[in-house]
Amino acid sequence: MTDAIKTIESERVEEAQAENVPLVDVRPASMFDAGHIPGAVNVPLVVPEDGSMVPDDQLVAAVEAAGVQPGDDVVLYCQTGLHAGLAADTLAKSGFTDVELYSGSMNDWTAKGLPTER
Repeated sequence: MTDAIKTIESERVEEAQAENVPLVDVRPASMFDAGHIPGAVNVPLVVPEDGSMVPDDQLVAAVEAAGVQPGDDVVLYCQTGLHAGLAADTLAKSGFTDVELYSGSMNDWTAKGLPTER
């Protein structure tokens, strides 16, 4: 992890929502469609056909296409925090300077009974 990545908890995710900070869900589209943190955009990290990781440059391009630029604050999450951590490292290595990693991710969010949307 680099200085560009901050590990955060659900309370900060709720603050980020209120501040309109982009929330990026890196889970597969099927999991995103089944329920995600309100306002999140889906940028899958794994290729569904073979389970491989999306190449770094494609991940960065997809995050940028979702409206997040390297100087912007962005929150990343997945199901457990693992894939979001990998995505956070990729973004930090690619010049993103304000990456927030929701370490508990969806497991923590749903365990706390926080709202989801489809």
